[in-house]
Amino acid sequence: MLNTGQVIADRYELLKQLGRGGFSEVWLALDKLTDVKVAIKIYAPGMGLDDAGISLFTQEFSLVFDMNHTNLLHPTYYDCWERMPYLILPFCKNGSIFKYLTDNNRITETESWHLLHDVAEGLAYLHAKLPPVIHQDIKPDNILINDENGYMITDFGISTRIRSTLRRNQGQELSGGTLAYMGPERFGQSPTPIMASDIWSLGATMYELLTGLPPYGDHGGLLQKNGADIPLINNEEYSQELKDIVYKCLALNTWDRPTARQIADYAFQHINGNSAPFNIQSSQQTSPDLSSKDEINEIQAPEGQANSSFELKDNHESSSINSDAEFPVMQSSDIKKRVSTLFKREHRKLILVAAIIIICATIVTIYLATSGKEPTPEPKQEMTSKTNANDSICKAIIREGDNYKSQGNIFRYTIDPLRQNNDSVFEDFYINAIKKYREVNLYKDSVFISKEGYMDLAENQIKQVEIILDSAYHMFIGKADTMKEYNEIEAAKVFENRAKKNRTIYKHRQ
Repeated sequence: MLNTGQVIADRYELLKQLGRGGFSEVWLALDKLTDVKVAIKIYAPGMGLDDAGISLFTQEFSLVFDMNHTNLLHPTYYDCWERMPYLILPFCKNGSIFKYLTDNNRITETESWHLLHDVAEGLAYLHAKLPPVIHQDIKPDNILINDENGYMITDFGISTRIRSTLRRNQGQELSGGTLAYMGPERFGQSPTPIMASDIWSLGATMYELLTGLPPYGDHGGLLQKNGADIPLINNEEYSQELKDIVYKCLALNTWDRPTARQIADYAFQHINGNSAPFNIQSSQQTSPDLSSKDEINEIQAPEGQANSSFELKDNHESSSINSDAEFPVMQSSDIKKRVSTLFKREHRKLILVAAIIIICATIVTIYLATSGKEPTPEPKQEMTSKTNANDSICKAIIREGDNYKSQGNIFRYTIDPLRQNNDSVFEDFYINAIKKYREVNLYKDSVFISKEGYMDLAENQIKQVEIILDSAYHMFIGKADTMKEYNEIEAAKVFENRAKKNRTIYKHRQ
């Protein structure tokens, strides 16, 4: 156990415990070398890690140690003392945003928008990394207030592999996150967190700041997964725009949530009074593969250039992201003038085009009337309409399959080798991809679908995914045999089941 007055590494004297989590403690400490107060975060306190755990911890932190961003609390030093890894961080005397949850210190509307912007900027930076860094534990305690009253994310870079190592060394059942701030997808068969999981956690954090309580109490998204609606924010002190973006972050489906980049840009525009020109009108069409596409675009796009436009409707239950409409990220000081000029220019173009269409239609009508001929309907109009509808459906199906495959590619290389259970998320994505591609078969009798090559495209994608699953099948069979040699019957059964699941998909081959 760590105690007040204890000196770490012959240098850092512990003054006061600032916080304690499932596998770490944060202390205010005095750096005896510089006589400066710092925050020290010590992992596996009192118990320490084995050699493999320390090696993994060092390797993982080397990947995120050089990440520098205004809205990330960056560690200044990393080391290990008595088998306990520790980080030295700047001490934020203003504490965390937990202060807003006290009775006499509720967050204001203005502060809420600044908090949304700053935290979203930090998350957008992490999510834009290749591979993306998922925070996994966004909550009030992990958002600090700096000396300029800006907001900074702390406790990032704790990957699933590190959490597994800490659990294994300490013999604890530790989840990747705090239950009250975990989205509904974290309670399914594939609980590995994704970027949209951080967005749900941000929404839950904002909801608690506005109401005083997390949206689902201590149960988090588990209640939402079982059918509970998003509870309303019944506080007239906050604008409907602020409430709507919180509701959107808490959407049940991951693809209905905005990305971190979208939230940051929207909040920036609102703070600077420039959000009105970017309101997107309601659309009756929604893309079935919205979330995954947005997340993959955010991974692949250069930092700061991800798609950033979305809409918020009046009712939180019907609000939706529109990722098909794209606007540039506004960064200059004269943003208002540029937006106004762009809007007027586009408006004039639309008026000109409309006028030309009206004139052409009038000429055609007059010609038909004077010639005594009846306008003839477009031949095969019904067939053309049906063809266009089928094309759109098949395109959407293939896009959704591509999104599943892309997520499988991501998680395939972030699989946790220390666990034998609950790490088969990449296989589930690939299997879902195949199932989605096969839906194109429903339209195989259409000559138009065949002509456009959708059948061949879907078939080609299926073959690519089958090759990956076949490779995984042989890998798991080999692991099962190895486990049997060491008489690890339970582990062998796990790998056999995973191999069987991969092969099951072939039985449905058309």
